[in-house]
Amino acid sequence: MSATVQLQVTEGIAKGKLFTFDAHDTFFLGRHPDCQVHLPDDACVSRHHFILEVCPPQACVRDLGSRNGTYVNGRKVGGRQEGESPEEGARRAYPEVTLKQGDRIQVGDTTLEVHIQQAAKQAGPPPAAPVPSFDELNPQQLADLLLKAAKKGKAPRLDIPGYQIEKELGRGGFGVVFRARRLADGIPVAIKVMLPRVAVEPVELEKFLREMTVTAQLRHANIVKLFDQGHSEGLPYFIMEYCEGGSLWDHIQKHGGKLPLKLAQPIMLAALEGLAHAHQSGIVHRDLKPQNILLDRGIARISDFGLAKNFQQAGLSGLSMTGNYAGTPLFMPREQLINFKHLKPASDVWSIAATFYFMLTGAFPYPFTDKRDPIDVILNEPIIPIEARLKTLPKALCGEINRALSPKSSDRPSTAHLLGAAIRQTLN
Repeated sequence: MSATVQLQVTEGIAKGKLFTFDAHDTFFLGRHPDCQVHLPDDACVSRHHFILEVCPPQACVRDLGSRNGTYVNGRKVGGRQEGESPEEGARRAYPEVTLKQGDRIQVGDTTLEVHIQQAAKQAGPPPAAPVPSFDELNPQQLADLLLKAAKKGKAPRLDIPGYQIEKELGRGGFGVVFRARRLADGIPVAIKVMLPRVAVEPVELEKFLREMTVTAQLRHANIVKLFDQGHSEGLPYFIMEYCEGGSLWDHIQKHGGKLPLKLAQPIMLAALEGLAHAHQSGIVHRDLKPQNILLDRGIARISDFGLAKNFQQAGLSGLSMTGNYAGTPLFMPREQLINFKHLKPASDVWSIAATFYFMLTGAFPYPFTDKRDPIDVILNEPIIPIEARLKTLPKALCGEINRALSPKSSDRPSTAHLLGAAIRQTLN
């Protein structure tokens, strides 16, 4: 049986409601209509009072700078202290609590109880020494191995037949990337080793790899090729085309934090070509940002297609917006917080437009500051029009980028192909 997390409303106007999560998802409580528990008449509740992120059996609640705080088992988590101004309260770290079975969350008159059902464990012998191969591991042994690797924050020693690991290129929230050489022909490749944040059964890991086989069929000049995949010591890896120019993020930093339109234009058009091909193939990226656009001999290629979505669906990703491994969602559209599991190409359009915005201006579309939770900013603030950041950009180009960053997905170009056509027209 798969792990599940349930939230049961036991007190308040929403009493009796039950929310069950069997996959990675988000949950909001607040006065805003888009919250799953909508409490418009409770004066103690903020617009978006808290976010609760679930990746069964994990769950974490994060107060979003509320006026009155969130209470977990009677202990106040977040919110402003007595006599504290909003600015003073915002300077403190974004408070979050890892939830466990039986925990009670209280906001105003509403109380929710947390019920966590762990996945059924198969009986099997204790881990043997030396560590058995992947195919010999039972689910509990694999779980122990994955958790050990995740706690270390690094991949175990790789042993991939036919490849020689040369050096580490970088690491992020999901994994570590190495440069390697294919022994058969000496071609340099990049090997990404994924670091699952939760334990999974072998059948789920194999399902994840099968899903990535579909992604591997994407063939386009502006998409990084996925050559092969497998697992080493229970951790999935992917062998990809090596792009010697590094990431767009690094390229931007080397040019002083932003690129002139003359240098940015071919990158924008190439990235949109690759993204359009993926959308036409029925694939949504879900994690577009400058770090996932790579440069190779002057050509821009989008990388990591399908990794974010398939990792989440397989239950391997862990908590990506709350918890110890969470990142700041600088290039994430609002609907990705609220409607986490049901993203469409228009969400990619927002993220690629946010990437272009950053590349051209050196700033982010949202008015982020170090004095406010970025999730709260995304939920409640409008974007800053790009022409307010850089007045010298062509007016028509600004209009198309602003349209692609519309808060409502229905107001944006619905695919990268349409955005690409519009931007080309403004640059002619």
